[in-house]
Amino acid sequence: MAEGERGRRAGAAWIRRRGVAVVLTCLGVGAAVLHVLAPGLRIDGVTVMLLAVAVVPWLGDLFRSIEVPGIGRIEFRDIERRIDAVQRTANAALVGDGPEDGTVDDTAAWDAVRELAAEYVNVRLQQRSGPARNHRMDQIFARLVRVTQRVRDFDAGTLLGSQDAGLRLAAYARLYALPEPEVLGALVDAATGEPLPFNQYWALQAVGRCVDDLEAEQVPLSVVRRLEQFRSGLLRANDRREIADRVLARFGGR
Repeated sequence: MAEGERGRRAGAAWIRRRGVAVVLTCLGVGAAVLHVLAPGLRIDGVTVMLLAVAVVPWLGDLFRSIEVPGIGRIEFRDIERRIDAVQRTANAALVGDGPEDGTVDDTAAWDAVRELAAEYVNVRLQQRSGPARNHRMDQIFARLVRVTQRVRDFDAGTLLGSQDAGLRLAAYARLYALPEPEVLGALVDAATGEPLPFNQYWALQAVGRCVDDLEAEQVPLSVVRRLEQFRSGLLRANDRREIADRVLARFGGR
């Protein structure tokens, strides 16, 4: 049974690689034909960049990496991860501007926060781990970024210690939208001790936002050391280690 399953997976991977190769070949032939038919056509740098971003995920199915003279080895999976991180942050930022009309309704806002927190927990429990679930949870986080700003007296510091993963995510969303440098120490403790990778990703993003609001010298050394200890404990490259690296780089080797 196991051998049959591995055989089916290998066959599916081979078909996918062949399909990608055909698509890229067609794109190359199409570009050549376009060049012959319209030699004067100008393509600006932005178009080239967007095309490159679009092609990167396809190349990852054909190659794990490629050597570029003068640049070095490019890992396609690493590029995909970086593009995904930028997109996730942008999606949250697009809805992170607070109430449209400036009004605040604490009761309705708190109800919305609790509903989104419960929805997040349900999605984690009911959906299989993968890109589809991550996308759904990112959407919930983006809505939390917006709705937590409607709560006048949002006690993020208390919610950081909640046993409810959804309420912790709400605290990270609030601090991502409206950084509170005074709770940075508690936020770093929560982020570095967070058991859920998705929560931890956004907790570290919130740490970065809080650090941006401070001068490097204002961040307690104990906070810096806690982040360094956390960073050293990450044994493989992932999006959370990259965030920790970016935050630590702001301290200039303190």
